Amino acid sequence: MDGVLNVLKPAGMTSFDVIAVLRRIYGQKKIGHGGTLDPLAAGVLPVFLGRAARLIEYAPIRRKTYEAEFLMGFATDTEDVSGRIVEEGAVLSDGAAWEEAAARFRGPIQQVPSAYSAKQIGGRRAYDLARAGEAVELPPKDVVIYDLVIREIRPPYLRLSVTCSSGTYVRALGRDMGRAAGCPLAMSFLVRTAMGPFVIRAAKTLEEIEADPEGALMEDLRPILSELPAVTLREEAARDFLMGKRLRTETADTETAAVYGPWGFLGIAAVRQGVLHPKKVFS
Repeated sequence: MDGVLNVLKPAGMTSFDVIAVLRRIYGQKKIGHGGTLDPLAAGVLPVFLGRAARLIEYAPIRRKTYEAEFLMGFATDTEDVSGRIVEEGAVLSDGAAWEEAAARFRGPIQQVPSAYSAKQIGGRRAYDLARAGEAVELPPKDVVIYDLVIREIRPPYLRLSVTCSSGTYVRALGRDMGRAAGCPLAMSFLVRTAMGPFVIRAAKTLEEIEADPEGALMEDLRPILSELPAVTLREEAARDFLMGKRLRTETADTETAAVYGPWGFLGIAAVRQGVLHPKKVFS
C-alpha cells in the first residue's frame, strides 16, 4: 500500500519501533519517516509508505512546534531525566530572569547538538560513543528558533512552547537556557504538536491505524506538497503524463512541480521552456 500517515507516536517507543509496527500492519517493507522523535517524546511523526517514500524530500516539514517540560535544579549527561545527574543547583522562580534567558535564544542561533543524539561521528552515532564512555565533541550547528514562549513557571517545573527549524534539539535548548539563567534544567517531557502541515489534532494513534489501515492514509496530498508549484491536468493529458509523456504547459519554468489530475496527485515534474517533463510518476 502506498500513502502518507500522520502518526501520533506515544512516549516510550522509538521512531523505529513505530515503523516496525506499521510494517506489520501494512505488510509493507518500504517505509520512511520525516523526523525522528526520542523515546521520551510523543507527538507528530509523518510516515511515508511504499512509493510515497519518494516524496519525503519534497514535504515542507522543516518547521516544527513542540511543547516541552523541564525540571529545574539539576542537569544530566543526556539532558533529560533519563540520564545521570552531572550538575545540581537551586531552582529559579523569577519570571523576568527566565524571560531574559529565553530572549537570548530567539531567532537564528548556533547550537551544539546533544551528545546523546543520532549525529554521526566517524561513522558512529554520537549516543553510542557517549554510552561507551567516549568523549563526544560535536560542532555547533546553525538553527532557527522562530518562537519561544514560556508557558508556565511552577518550580520545579518550567514549561515552554518552541517553534524551530530542523536540526534543533529541544533538550539542548533547555540545557543552554538553564545555563543562561543560572538554573540547571533536565527535560522531563516533550510533545511535537506540528511538523509543517502535519498537526497533532489530525494525527492517528497506532491503535486507530490498526483498526482502519486504509482509512488512516491521508486523502489529500496537496498540503504535503504545498511548497511546490502545482500543475493541474485534464483527463487525457493526465493519462499521457502517467505514461511518461512530455506535455506542453503554460506553467513557469521550475525543476520541481507537483502534478495533479482528475484522480488527485499524479507525480513530480520539471518544467522547461513550456514543456512538462515527468520525473516521478504515481498511478
